[in-house]
Amino acid sequence: MSHRMAFSEFRFVVAASFALALIAAFDPVTVQARAAAAAGLPSIVHATAGDALSSASAHAISGLAFDDALAPEGSVWSGQKVVVDGAQGDFFGWSVAIDGPTALVGAYGVTSNGQEQQGAVYVFTQSNGIWTQTATLTANDGHAFDIFGSEVSISGTVAAIGAYQYNHSHGVVYVFTGSGSSWTQKAELVADDGAANDCLGWSVAVANGTVLAGAPFAIVDGLQRGAVYSFAPIGGVWAQTQKVTASDGALGDFFGDAVAMDGSIAVIGADSVTVNGNQVQGAAYVFDSSASTWTQKIKLTSDDGAAFDNFGRSVAVSGSTVWVGTPYAVVNGNAFQGAVYVYEGSGADWGQTQKLTAGDGAANDFFGWSVAVSGTNAMVGANSYNDNNPGEIYAFNKSASGWSQTQQFGS
Repeated sequence: MSHRMAFSEFRFVVAASFALALIAAFDPVTVQARAAAAAGLPSIVHATAGDALSSASAHAISGLAFDDALAPEGSVWSGQKVVVDGAQGDFFGWSVAIDGPTALVGAYGVTSNGQEQQGAVYVFTQSNGIWTQTATLTANDGHAFDIFGSEVSISGTVAAIGAYQYNHSHGVVYVFTGSGSSWTQKAELVADDGAANDCLGWSVAVANGTVLAGAPFAIVDGLQRGAVYSFAPIGGVWAQTQKVTASDGALGDFFGDAVAMDGSIAVIGADSVTVNGNQVQGAAYVFDSSASTWTQKIKLTSDDGAAFDNFGRSVAVSGSTVWVGTPYAVVNGNAFQGAVYVYEGSGADWGQTQKLTAGDGAANDFFGWSVAVSGTNAMVGANSYNDNNPGEIYAFNKSASGWSQTQQFGS
């Protein structure tokens, strides 16, 4: 299933958070943000604080994740608002992950021990349909502006938490193990060839005792192409096992912008890849680790892709299904309405089966900013950064005729 944020209802956790200030226009996102990150610290620029999915400031749904096995009957979702005793600017809900009765909620803006934006992650446990906070996680060696909790992932009793601004944006991923109120920091994962501004931990996924961490600004063969690092416990000690790269990687691809993993399958987004001469059209790469080494199987692109779609900005995988978000896609003439592409397959044989859009889609919705899929249920986030519509989440269900929208959530 997807590694990213979540919707919360009984067994479901939803999160919405404020958009980057850079999301105010298209060119700043695709050009200025990447250029600034390459030249210096790729810091998050805050929008005005306020309640998630409310207020008049810009918002972004950072991602989605859920457990299909716990989906309600008929896939009808209702909500529980989960809050903590935080402060303005904590950005509680920027990232969320869920597995069974445990959910992680990242708040990268939390001031800890007097250190601004050190960040924190809150653990919630579900019992009898109610989510209750049971623990708060912070890094043992946290620093100001690490933004611990900017990305989170959980599988069973293992949690992986990104802090990509750590150490001049070398980046780090922290591994915690535990359950309920008892969690212990087990490891700090760093790249063996890491450098300033690599941003390891920009994206994270954990499954089957393996952590994948995206470093989309990493240098590969002398060019800033991006990479994903694989880590696993060897003899009880977490260690890097592989540096994963695209076979056709190029400068500015942003490979590792998004990552999702299910079993031996991983999907890695590279939303700035040039395709058929179209700049920033984007791509997603499917890898397989059944032979103990991550091997690229196929490069996915959209059948009707265009320049600046940002295909691969979000990715999700569940079994034989892959979802890829293209939040900047033009749909029916509507700029930045966004779309999601669905692929089915295995091994090196994957084919596009559907292109999904919102039933009430409009310009500047950014549908596909986040995606999650688990079994026959899926969710799509649309950050809709405007005063009148600060964010929507769309539920989809798969039947014999394919995927169809079943529900919509908003402010």
